[in-house]
Amino acid sequence: MKLMLITALILNLVILVCELYALGHIKGKLNILKYYTYLQNFLSLITSLICSVYLTISITSGEMMPEFVKGLRYVTTCGLVATMFIFIVFLGNGKRIAMTEDDILPGFSSQKANIIFHYVCPIVSLLSFVIFERHIDLTNDIWTGIVAIPSFIYWIVYIVLSKTKLWKEPYDFTEASKKNNILEILTVLLIPLSFIAISFVLWNIK
Repeated sequence: MKLMLITALILNLVILVCELYALGHIKGKLNILKYYTYLQNFLSLITSLICSVYLTISITSGEMMPEFVKGLRYVTTCGLVATMFIFIVFLGNGKRIAMTEDDILPGFSSQKANIIFHYVCPIVSLLSFVIFERHIDLTNDIWTGIVAIPSFIYWIVYIVLSKTKLWKEPYDFTEASKKNNILEILTVLLIPLSFIAISFVLWNIK
């Protein structure tokens, strides 16, 4: 079990380093929550930092890692996998992504950011959660509700800011709905459904 914990620690440190590297190159840190991708990766950075601390304690002292840490990892892993799924399926693997070079500091690229945010971190997080953190208990069903809170808050704020025109909409969902584009509207509706499916699957294989 110690080897599993060490591997989980290494993978969480990989996530932490990747998130710091990519998020550190975002232009205008006040816009950190502008995109759904930013939100989930920022939460992942915080969670992997907390998880790394507790994993280190667990490895060195033999103490069991608190369940709330595994709960946080469940929340952020679901979020990261959702961003990867949305990026590939709904945003055409980057063809419609709103993130551009204008969002990134010089010396970095939106393509590199997309790879880190939408592939590297989600896959590493999923690998660690499903395989190397599997033996850490997570039995409290409350986490099946908590997992939706970040996404719920983001999309409520997104709708309010977009409808009131208090920001330039990061995605074109509102504009698509005005045009009564059925395909676009169905796409918007499928995003929360896909998140529910992902969280259900991860909860049952944790």
